[in-house]
Amino acid sequence: MHVPPAERVGRLDEQGKVYWHEAFYEALELEFYQYRDVLKFYNEHRLSEEALRIDVLVIKKDSDVQIEKDIGRIFKAHNLVEYKSEMDSFSVWDYNKVMGYAFLYSAFEQVPLADMTVSVVLTVFPAALVKHLTRDRGLAVRDTGKGIYHVEGEIVPVQLVESKKLPPNENLFLRNLRSNLSVDDILSTLTQYQAQGALSNKSVLLNRLIRANTAAFEEAMDMNEEVKTIFLDAAERNGWLEDRFVERRSIAKRLLSLGDSIEKVANATELSIETVESLA
Repeated sequence: MHVPPAERVGRLDEQGKVYWHEAFYEALELEFYQYRDVLKFYNEHRLSEEALRIDVLVIKKDSDVQIEKDIGRIFKAHNLVEYKSEMDSFSVWDYNKVMGYAFLYSAFEQVPLADMTVSVVLTVFPAALVKHLTRDRGLAVRDTGKGIYHVEGEIVPVQLVESKKLPPNENLFLRNLRSNLSVDDILSTLTQYQAQGALSNKSVLLNRLIRANTAAFEEAMDMNEEVKTIFLDAAERNGWLEDRFVERRSIAKRLLSLGDSIEKVANATELSIETVESLA
């Protein structure tokens, strides 16, 4: 039976257990009575205002299977993955928080630390963190090449994944999870999506890529008619493009129907000349 904290002092539960926590707080204050002017005590202090959660948990269901993919070679049974977007840094305090998640996960799920790994996927290389780990913690950070760094000597295996340096032939989607993509990046992403059948499903990833790289998506579709047809058909089915891009195309069509010139429509909607011409 759960007993609220305010009711626990001096009470026994049904098994005769004494709730000592509040008494401990008072006893600790009394032990340090002579330092009462320099010490401040907080009872049941919350460590975070937010719910503690890791970005992604990856469970390897078959322990006999060795993951050969470069970013998964360190994987064990339980793998915590934290993600920092393209403008976010990853500080010493962020690292400590993620390592704290690993300890909490181990405690709550009763998973041995030996069965766990931690991965941090980021765009901005954490130079200050690496300096801290090597100089202050005495750990080794080994560059395995191609954007993957292993922290050696940590209590659980840790890898830092610098996504923009990942090889596109192995990690296309993680590598392209950013803005300022080139047209070739867009075309390769859409082609890989099509090959995996992902264009038949709704995609938060593709929606975000479009919002961050609208001009490149427009140019890619202008350059490749097959990709354009496949993509727009899938976008219409799944409602991916209910955003500024589709709105501008719709406005462009209306302006063209009213007799405005292609140049004028392109200027008004900020669409490329080629895109407006394709709507005429």
